Order: sequence, then structure tokens, then C-alpha cells
Amino acid sequence: MNRFHIIGRLAVIAAGLAGALLGLSAGAVPAAIAGSVPPGGDPHGRPGLATSRPEPPGQNERTPLPAAPGSGLTLSQAPAGLQAAVRRTLGVPAASTRSAAQQAELTAADGASGDEFGFSVALSGSTAVVGAPSKNSMNGAAYVFVRSGATWSQQAKLTIAAGGAGLGWSVALSGSTAVVGAPFQSLGRRITGAAYVFVRSGTTWSRQAKLTAPVHSRVSDDLGWSVALSGSTAVVGDPRNNSFSGAAFVFVRSGTTWSRQAKLTAAAHGFQQFLGQSVAVSGATVVAGAPSNGTADVFVRSGTTWSRQAKLTGPVGSFGWSVALSITPASGATAVVGSPLENSFTGAAYAFVRAGTTWSRQARLTAADGAANDEFGGSVALSGSTAAVGAASKNANTGAAYVFARSGTTWSQRAKLTAAHGAANDGFGGSVALSGSSAIVGALGTNANTGAAYVFVKV
Repeated sequence: MNRFHIIGRLAVIAAGLAGALLGLSAGAVPAAIAGSVPPGGDPHGRPGLATSRPEPPGQNERTPLPAAPGSGLTLSQAPAGLQAAVRRTLGVPAASTRSAAQQAELTAADGASGDEFGFSVALSGSTAVVGAPSKNSMNGAAYVFVRSGATWSQQAKLTIAAGGAGLGWSVALSGSTAVVGAPFQSLGRRITGAAYVFVRSGTTWSRQAKLTAPVHSRVSDDLGWSVALSGSTAVVGDPRNNSFSGAAFVFVRSGTTWSRQAKLTAAAHGFQQFLGQSVAVSGATVVAGAPSNGTADVFVRSGTTWSRQAKLTGPVGSFGWSVALSITPASGATAVVGSPLENSFTGAAYAFVRAGTTWSRQARLTAADGAANDEFGGSVALSGSTAAVGAASKNANTGAAYVFARSGTTWSQRAKLTAAHGAANDGFGGSVALSGSSAIVGALGTNANTGAAYVFVKV
């Protein structure tokens, strides 16, 4: 069962308790999840994201490689020697020979059926954090792993006292600091959500802060639905805020104290935009996805003030489901935005680059073997000029993840990642993270939803 399916399953349970789910119908979902709900439902009855509208014809459509003359084959189907000859003649870029190898399969030392370990993943250098939000009757947990040579071992299990909080629904990591979302934590009889900061000293992890935000709406909030971290700046998404308009809250650390610096909202408030469904941060730039509006907003900080720099757009109901951001001296500012529901749920991801203060779309990323119901773009990650995109519903929900690399302004697929012993309903690719030449991919459905996470290295 992949990430989308578990959200849908919880929404169905909530529907039975609440009496109804708004705006859901079996006809709006692909065959792979018939009987469930579209991606985007939650345990508190939030309606699923609407299916995406078709793109205008002729705009960024995938163009197949030319057929080998007289063969009736596409170039990818032709023999290797003929492929090379045609590429040289037509000037088609050569396919990369780079690949990635599975280095480790991570599992929790106390893993149990239903934990959904791998629901969220984060990676920084030789440290990984993996969320298991259903652990211990939805109390949740997050696990820290460290690498020595090529060997990974569990270093810590992060928990909180609050029951039913769903700790580990989202995770972020920067150096020796982790932020873990708990979007179902309650305050009295209301769900408010929270995020927790943990820090490492030596090999010991301890809780440094609990991040919260004011609650003004009459309905519950989901603070911690998404989290991101860059140095001493954390961003926490709350897509249910203000009648589902959504928001992202920025927190900064001074010493060991965290304080709320800003609340980021959409340019035009509207019901069910879900801003904060996804968040990413790098330095003084934040990207926040609003998939029901088909947008991702870019915010920048000057001093302590945040302002909107750009609005990235795509298919309504899908674009913004996942976001990633990387700013480096060599590669500049790059954002990748996932859109898993478009084109009959085949999905896509979009790369944007910044020049000065202007953002422009550089590429539309799709899988070489993409098919309907793959939900490619359900998760995205970015490190410099390398992107990873998850497709958790591919191949009867076995799942896959794809690695893309940029050369100049051109993006090309470099690898397809799969689990060594993948099986139907593993949901591999429901979460992805990148750091340098390493990737980690979550598969929460593995082993009766016990879950696992897989580490890959470029070879």
C-alpha cells in the first residue's frame, strides 16, 4: 500500500465516523485505487484532491525519439549499434550509462505490521531519518540511521508522549538537526498538529523544541503535514489552515530557542487551496505547494521579512503535491514540483530555475516507461542538478523511483530505482530524498505495511 492509498484508507475510516466525505466518488480515481479515495484525503475527512484538468494541446508534450529508418521501431527499441548510429546522425543525445546500486534496506529494530515505516524519509550526508506515523496505534515514531563505510545501523528512535499524533508523517534533516511532523496532535478536543525538533550530541538525540502555531479557525489544523529544514530555518506546512486555504509557518533558531518568524499564505485566499501540502526550503528561499490551486508559491526572506517572489503554475488539483528546492553556487536556484494526477494519473514533475528574481520552467520530467496510474511525481527530491521522482503506484503499486540529471539546460533520466525484492503494494517511491550521490526511497507497504526504506548510491 503506497502513501496515497494509506491517506485514502484513513479518509474512508473517518468518513464512516463523520457520516460523509466531501466531493469524493469512485469514478474519480484510477482503477488501481478503486474503492478507496483519490490522493489527498486525511483522517479528519478532508476531501481528496480533484483530478487534474488536461494540459493545453501542444504545450510541453513528450516527443518520442525518432524511429530507426525503415525499421518500424522507436529508437529505444532498436539494437544498441543502430541506436548509436541514429543518435550520431540525428544529433540525439546519447543515453547515460550511469546507474545506481542498492546499498541497504533499512528497517526498524522494533518494526511491526502496520507501522508504515518509510512513509517519510530524509537524508543528510551519512544520516537518514525515516518516519513511521502509524507506529503504536498512530502515536508514531521516527528512526535515525547512520552509515559507516557501506553499512547502515539504527542510531535512535524519536518519540513523543502525545498519543495519536502521527509523529513521522513528515521528516526533515539538516546536519545533526531533525524536524518531525505530528499533524494529528490534539489540543483538547481539537486537532492542531505540531512539529518537533530533535538534535544530536555525539550519538544521542534529544528533543529541543515543539513548534506550534496560533489556532484561529473553527475547524482543526494539520500543522506538521509537511516539514522542511535548512540550517537553523524550519518550515512547517498546515494545508488545513484557514478553511483549507492553507499556510506554511517559518521558524528560526537562536542558540537552542526556536521562534516563529512568519506565516506564509497564498496570494489569493480561497477554500481548499491546501497551501502547505508540501514545503521545501534552502537558505532564504521557500517553496510551498498548493495542489488544489495548481500552484507552488516561492517566498524569499530579506532580514526577517518574507515576501512572495513568484507563483509557479501547473495542472489544478495535482501540481504542487510535492516540492523540492536546491540552491548551490554551481547550479543556482532550482525547484522541482510534482504533479502525480495529470495524464490519467501517469504523472509528471516540472523543473524551474531562477535568474535574478524571475523563475521560468526549464523542463517537464516524465518516466521513460511511464503508464497510466503510476502517480509519478507523488514525491520529489533535489540535490544540485540531480532530481529523484517517486511513482509509488507503478506496477500494481510495487512502485519505482527515477533519477534525472541536468546537463546545461537539458534534463535526462539516468536511473530507475526499484527494491531488490519488491512486491505488489509495497508503495516503493512514496517518499524520496537525495544527498550528494546517495538516495533513500520509502516503501511503507512492505511486509504487511511494516515498511522499509532503501538506500541507493550512484555507481
